[in-house]
Amino acid sequence: MDIEAIRAKIRSKRYSIHRHAFTEAFKDGLSIDDIIYTVLNGEIIEEYPERARCLIYAMLPSGIPVHIVVGYGWQEEIYIVTAYIPDNREWIAFRIRRPKGEKEDK
Repeated sequence: MDIEAIRAKIRSKRYSIHRHAFTEAFKDGLSIDDIIYTVLNGEIIEEYPERARCLIYAMLPSGIPVHIVVGYGWQEEIYIVTAYIPDNREWIAFRIRRPKGEKEDK
């Protein structure tokens, strides 16, 4: 699924947010508005077609990076699987996963 199709479902309120996404987002201080903003303004940085999911990244206006995993296996709606602030030690510019064993010292 492409980002515009995902955004269209968000705009038309054809989505659900899993409990896990709420838990992880709130642990990181993210709101539902932050989740929606990320999907509407972000980019797909990883795709998991075997699971009908993708990873979306955006930088919030406040400068906080956010990752959202979106599932699109249902015909009528998408679902937000999880939402979190990525760890800079595990990501290069929050977009590229660092190879295992190559963690930044921060």
